[in-house]
Amino acid sequence: MNWFYKSREERSRWLTERFGSQISKSESLLDVGCYNQYLKEFVSDKIKYTGIDIAGKPDIFINLDEIEKLPFNNNQFDTVICADVLEHLENIHLVFDELCRISAKYVIITLPNSYSIIPEFLKGKKYTKKQDKLKQFGKYSKFYGLPLEKPEDRHRWFFAFDEAHDFIEYRSKKSNFTIDIIESEYKYEKKSFFAGMFFSILRKINKNLVYKNIIVLLKFNS
Repeated sequence: MNWFYKSREERSRWLTERFGSQISKSESLLDVGCYNQYLKEFVSDKIKYTGIDIAGKPDIFINLDEIEKLPFNNNQFDTVICADVLEHLENIHLVFDELCRISAKYVIITLPNSYSIIPEFLKGKKYTKKQDKLKQFGKYSKFYGLPLEKPEDRHRWFFAFDEAHDFIEYRSKKSNFTIDIIESEYKYEKKSFFAGMFFSILRKINKNLVYKNIIVLLKFNS
């Protein structure tokens, strides 16, 4: 693979390509934060797909910040996918544990690396100059700034790549899962020669300033 996603639809395709071998071994899959079920389009019809979300066109409407438990049995799904969702939740610890509880084989998670916005902030690069966007998003960041009006959605946590690694490792171990893969988008994005050299050096100094995403595959210790 030599590409990385830039939209929800592309994210669904990318995840099914990157973790195709795990998904193909699954008879059932839960898509947490499915929105309009884009992922379903890239999953085999032989796999029983279920999508949950607070908006869009899910099979089940669920507000993850208002639950004490997901409405599923232990180990009900072979694979659970939760892409770019946990950072929006106050309930991040409980929901993470629930993802593990209901999975029988794999949990696939993606998260943003919040610290990757720091270089753009230091350069003074503004996220947007459009007034309607400024009302909902911050000047320098979509989800971490101070919007002019109360936003409909926000990221609730500001964490670095290594912090996310520690969090996932600790909580997955409590649920009898281990990290099988943890990576970033770095090796999937195309870069010019000079950009590649620059980011390679910066990555050695502090990868938290380079990586934009955390991509994780957890495997159940059966």
